[in-house]
Amino acid sequence: MSHRRKHVLQEALSECRLPEPDESILRVLSLRGSNLVEAELPDGSVTLCRMPQKFNKMLWVKRGSFVVAKLGESDGKVNGEVYQVLYADHVKQFKKEPGVWPPEFDDAVPDETEEVNVEEEAGYTDESDDGLPPLEANTNHRRMVYN
Repeated sequence: MSHRRKHVLQEALSECRLPEPDESILRVLSLRGSNLVEAELPDGSVTLCRMPQKFNKMLWVKRGSFVVAKLGESDGKVNGEVYQVLYADHVKQFKKEPGVWPPEFDDAVPDETEEVNVEEEAGYTDESDDGLPPLEANTNHRRMVYN
């Protein structure tokens, strides 16, 4: 790994700098390809932002994650550039700082104390097996016995 790219990853995982006044926190709506990200501003408007080439194969974003982007003049459809990808620990730190985290995005971040049972939300219960027998062990694989 090259020296420059190694520091990109270290900086992204360890450093958590607060956004500058001309930068905004955005929620990623979709990935458009060609280093383009469709993101939502706190006021609800949607914009396209460019991911820098130095983030390629080093930092990944997915739908629902948060980024810090500098919005500027529009050159075609692209309206900004991503400067930082926010991970869970960055979001926690931003929420602790007064006036940094937009209140519009509070509902998108689940609290640690809130336990979510995925099976109950999806409708899977013990009664939903429809009378089927439990799954049997896979007989296509040998069982290894260690002494």
